[in-house]
Amino acid sequence: MTRRHRPAVLSAGVSVLLLTVAGCSDLRSEIEAETGTGAAPTAPAHSPPGSAVPPSPLALPSSSPTGATPPGCPASGLDVVIGGEDAAMGHRVVTLKLWNCGDRTYRVKGHPGLELLDEAREPIDVEVTHKSDYSYTGRRDDRPRQVTLAPNATASAVLHWNNRVTSLDGAPTPGAHVLVTPAPGEEPVSLPLPVDLGTDGTLDVTSWAADPVSGR
Repeated sequence: MTRRHRPAVLSAGVSVLLLTVAGCSDLRSEIEAETGTGAAPTAPAHSPPGSAVPPSPLALPSSSPTGATPPGCPASGLDVVIGGEDAAMGHRVVTLKLWNCGDRTYRVKGHPGLELLDEAREPIDVEVTHKSDYSYTGRRDDRPRQVTLAPNATASAVLHWNNRVTSLDGAPTPGAHVLVTPAPGEEPVSLPLPVDLGTDGTLDVTSWAADPVSGR
């Protein structure tokens, strides 16, 4: 009985067909490479490890215009911050820092303007004095002097009050904010500051004095 070998012949035919198709594919790739036709290669979705990705032009920092103040600095170029607080025997001492955050030199002289506000930002009637008790302010001589502030330089003023209640009438409404005006004509700066005034209801503040070390 004669055996049939068609499956083998079919397998051989399929192999020849696959080789032919592969050969055509290789030939087509070579022709496209020479003629410049065909689909353009696509870049990988992720850069290889260690490869540098060129920055986007939109990410480049833009230069600030001349005379512009840095973010957070008032338009005047003068800012006021709390430099330190202390308390002892019913007395409160707070250091106010005047900071030249602008790009030009400022000159100030005298005492900062003060206004005390409650939690609702309503004014509180208090007396502002300039006695400058050395025991609390550390100022032996508080005569107003002109202070020249170069960019990034600071000056200090000391705020002092007594929180003792010595009368049955009680004490003034507690303060929650202080408006500090660096110099006449300048915009006031609002600082969150609890002020527990005593019976006398007075705030004492020294004049501005240059700090020995510049910087905030």
